[in-house]
Amino acid sequence: MIIVEIYVPSIDRTYDFKLNEDVVLSIVIEEITSVICQREKCSITGEKNDFLLLRAESNSILSKSLSLYENDVKTGDKLILV
Repeated sequence: MIIVEIYVPSIDRTYDFKLNEDVVLSIVIEEITSVICQREKCSITGEKNDFLLLRAESNSILSKSLSLYENDVKTGDKLILV
């Protein structure tokens, strides 16, 4: 498990998440969006598959077909959900 900070520019909020680094990123994005929507009492219009996670310091897109570990994401990293 790793702890990362995820910024969501569309609602201008930042969240801390404890995530399993061995799960494929597409599944992680689905879980993250579900948790945020529950917390903010909102619904997602469109497909959850359209969301991307980026590395905050470089704005590089993480590969959805790889795990967080394979994307070299570590505890303390800052990510952006767009």
